[in-house]
Amino acid sequence: MFGGMKIYTVHIKPGAENAAQPPLFVREGFNWLAFLLTGFWALYHRLWLPLLLILAFNGTLIAAGNEQLLSRFSLLAVHMGFQVIVGFAANDWLRAKLARSGYIMADITAADSRLRAEQRYFERSLAVAA
Repeated sequence: MFGGMKIYTVHIKPGAENAAQPPLFVREGFNWLAFLLTGFWALYHRLWLPLLLILAFNGTLIAAGNEQLLSRFSLLAVHMGFQVIVGFAANDWLRAKLARSGYIMADITAADSRLRAEQRYFERSLAVAA
């Protein structure tokens, strides 16, 4: 990141009937909640396919552990590697879900916090509208 700056993509639902809906901000980069709470995070965001993949992967690891196909250290290493992959892919899964739901990416903004990113986005959008 550039000296504490975070990058956010801004998603809106086009159309006059959706003008009252607030834009959605999705941060670029690693998602710590998805890393720590993979299945619960996917369930909360209603990401059904990633949730099924996470459950299938965890089930496979449990089966491999029960059959003693891998050592405990190897199981831990594979599981942690998978958690890292989920952490990096999580925000992209959110963006894909928004695109399937009809949202378009309206802007990309960089700021030190989400609140400042929202402020920058609305300042720019109001300047363009004026």
